[in-house]
Amino acid sequence: MIRVRVTAPPGCSRKKLDERGWMELPDGARLSNVLKALRMPKLLARLLMVSINGAVASPDTELADGDSIAFFSMISGG
Repeated sequence: MIRVRVTAPPGCSRKKLDERGWMELPDGARLSNVLKALRMPKLLARLLMVSINGAVASPDTELADGDSIAFFSMISGG
């Protein structure tokens, strides 16, 4: 088993996250497993990019114990 830290955006299910935002997954899990567990609405998924440890990642990226997963808008400004 591995544990990853997930900063889930609003609108996603947090049922698989503990109180500190950690999720347990089987060895060999990929980012797509996290996306499925979060039950992210399709519209929201099209508007966000995902990073693992600060680097943009694709759904087929294999996860490692302790990885940090964050979501951010593809469009931002100030």
